[in-house]
Amino acid sequence: MLGRFNLTPPPIDDSLSQMVESHRMKTGQDYPAILMFGLWGTVDCSPEVRLYAGYRYLEGAPEDGPVWLEVARVHLEAGEPERALAIVDELERLESPGLYPSLFSEDPEAERALIFAESGKLEAALELFDALRSRYDDSPVFAYLLGTILHEKGDFPAAAAAYEEALEKLEDYRREAEEEGLTEELNVDFSEARRFIDIAHRAAKKDAAFTGERPRDLSGFREE
Repeated sequence: MLGRFNLTPPPIDDSLSQMVESHRMKTGQDYPAILMFGLWGTVDCSPEVRLYAGYRYLEGAPEDGPVWLEVARVHLEAGEPERALAIVDELERLESPGLYPSLFSEDPEAERALIFAESGKLEAALELFDALRSRYDDSPVFAYLLGTILHEKGDFPAAAAAYEEALEKLEDYRREAEEEGLTEELNVDFSEARRFIDIAHRAAKKDAAFTGERPRDLSGFREE
């Protein structure tokens, strides 16, 4: 166990430990930086290296929710969704999710939905997104991620509608930020965000047109 977390770190490989610790001595790179970026000045950003650094850091800071979530994401990248979900379950049980505010404002259920989506469990992800929809009615991020899941599922008209909703919400977000004088504080590149979403939107519309499916309102994405 690490602190209050009922989780067991993976076993430490001696050669991996020696390599990472030698690198830290030479460069001064700390564990969180290795977890995020791999080893500075090398091409080694493997999940094994990053997980080693993450768990070594958590030995001394087991309440650091954002680091736990980054560790969960690396487990997912390594093809270990069960470990990722176990971490999210513990964060929710202990009521200390620490999610990045720019994403879902500390909501482990949203993180679980993302893990389901990224591990190919699209129906499970959609069920959670459906349940979470009322919480994130104003979030362009939520609408974009919903569109991504629907697009992956092959529901192109609903995906296009979700991306269109994301564009509308992003514009609302930009306008409100300008009215409240928060644009610089938020540090969001709205034009780049719009371009990013617009690319996905056009791709979904193209796929829908190719299949001959008619566009429909997003409210139908959970049709019975």
